[in-house]
Amino acid sequence: MKLDPKSIIQGVATAVSPLYDDLLAKDTRTVHPALLARGSFAFEGDAIPRSRYFSAEFAKLERDHVWKKTWQFAAREEEIPEVGDRIEYAVAGMSFMIVHAAPGTFKAFWNSCLHRGRKLCENWSTGDQIKCPFHGWTWNIDGTMSKQPGDWDFPQAQKEHLDLPEVPCDTWCGNIFINPDTGAGPLSAALGVLTEHFADYEFDKRWTAIHVRKKVRSNWKVAMEAFLEGWHLSETHPQAQSFNGDSNTLYDIWEDEHAQISRSITPSAVPSPELGEAADTRAAVIEMCKAVTPPGIDMPDFAQIETLDRAFAAEYRRGVTTAMTGRDFSATSDAEMLDAVQYYMFPNWFPWWGEGAPLFYQYMPLGENPDECIMDIRFLLPMPANGERPPAAQRIDLDFDDSYQANNVGFGLFDEVFDQDMGNVPGVQQGAREGKQDQPLYFGRYQECRLRALHARIDRLCAV
Repeated sequence: MKLDPKSIIQGVATAVSPLYDDLLAKDTRTVHPALLARGSFAFEGDAIPRSRYFSAEFAKLERDHVWKKTWQFAAREEEIPEVGDRIEYAVAGMSFMIVHAAPGTFKAFWNSCLHRGRKLCENWSTGDQIKCPFHGWTWNIDGTMSKQPGDWDFPQAQKEHLDLPEVPCDTWCGNIFINPDTGAGPLSAALGVLTEHFADYEFDKRWTAIHVRKKVRSNWKVAMEAFLEGWHLSETHPQAQSFNGDSNTLYDIWEDEHAQISRSITPSAVPSPELGEAADTRAAVIEMCKAVTPPGIDMPDFAQIETLDRAFAAEYRRGVTTAMTGRDFSATSDAEMLDAVQYYMFPNWFPWWGEGAPLFYQYMPLGENPDECIMDIRFLLPMPANGERPPAAQRIDLDFDDSYQANNVGFGLFDEVFDQDMGNVPGVQQGAREGKQDQPLYFGRYQECRLRALHARIDRLCAV
């Protein structure tokens, strides 16, 4: 069922926490064109069956028609910086090996020896040849067969036919993507409006300061959907309600035959509209400043400052970010410094825009079990002013019951936020499986429009 966007209430606000376009109108700097762009997607979809979160049959449909057929973010170039470096990308029971095959050239192969099927790369490896640790069959880093021990015993497997099966691989702004479909169209088409909106963002000039991968007891869609909408803040993250919007979050969707890109923009340094007209705007600014101040930087005496508003918070954030990176943010808009601008590229990648929260999210089915998935999070900082790229942070792996806070992974206030989200997600999975099965699940028209769009696209691809 398609809906006319004009018939839908697109957020609620108060005088102290306006709708997003009203906040942009008061920005103290020139607003970036990406923040002014608006999607034109016709809102669609309705209730969905619970079974799509736990059905093995539906998971197989997704594996065949989504994971085997779409462009997916697989790694950062900085993770395999030298020729011969390689890294594993595993999704939905499939494993691929991303190889830095030549200067500026990356290739992707099915990660399996053509002799007995042994994995060739587990997590990360390097070297000028790819050697199977089982019997020593060896390939060059461009995937061509190099050495076939015992070749006299394999008349049916001639060396010239034993190159590693390759899958399409391409890069964009320091990010590496693969598509298991050898007939795939170009990556540029799947990126949609991202190439325009991120044209001057220079992802390739950022570095991974924190990288955490967590196992989650839920379907990949359940985990991902917790981050496709912002209105759960008031109930799930009450500690952030005083300085973040929620029901005044702006949502946009851009979709065509080749791409689905959606976006949410949640304003910061303003209170949630759910707190009403009397919400404390000074407290919103103070709490925002506290949240972005790293150890070692002194806080101002807020009691001595007459005007505490978004302009003050943005200027404070400029100073903090400059102190951390040595870069100049004097021309950067208030919105870009403060707000949570989160993009989503179908099927599972979330590149954030701006300095408000420079994060990457990625969600992947864990093997072929529809009740388990991986949530992968990266924190990307601008490179220091001297241009020297720090080494990418070593990945931290958290098991199902591990806590972000208890392991002090380094996301600051987000450690608590992620733990709170992980407190909901397994319960959603369990409730979907154990609830009344002929009772469908419902999405809001506006605040959950990105969830609607996700499921509608999966339906089209899986022809259900």
